[in-house]
Amino acid sequence: MYRRTRFCEEYLANGHKATAAAVAVGYAEGSSARGIGHMFLAELKASGELAAAARQRAEAAELETVRTLREVARIAYGDVGRLFDADGKLIPLADLDEDVRAIVAWIELWPDGTPKKIKLWSKIEALDMAMRHAGLFERDNRQSQQNMILQVELVDAPKRQE
Repeated sequence: MYRRTRFCEEYLANGHKATAAAVAVGYAEGSSARGIGHMFLAELKASGELAAAARQRAEAAELETVRTLREVARIAYGDVGRLFDADGKLIPLADLDEDVRAIVAWIELWPDGTPKKIKLWSKIEALDMAMRHAGLFERDNRQSQQNMILQVELVDAPKRQE
């Protein structure tokens, strides 16, 4: 029970990597850790412990689901064109609305204070997060598996010559 609880904490801390969590709690790397990780993960999901632990961590960090999703959506749907005015000049940061500022990861400035480089948060990563939250990957995978047909033909093994 103790290892399973530690596994849950490690799994949540490492970005949801079951094998790495199993290794962190003392199982040997390789197939042993993969098998144990898969088993612990299935047990934790079935019992609801994983969801409860994740919810507890979110509450402790004062994370709000709706606000977090809103931030992901800002990046996913952000428009870089809104950083510029009609003449193609960069709008001063103070004049940008909150939604536009949310897409900016960092700004490098020239000595005179004008922007030299602007780095935006990854739109692809934000869309990936949103799709995972909405379960779109899982639905797609489940749909493609339903159409798969596997046919196995068993034959007698060849006789050994002695």
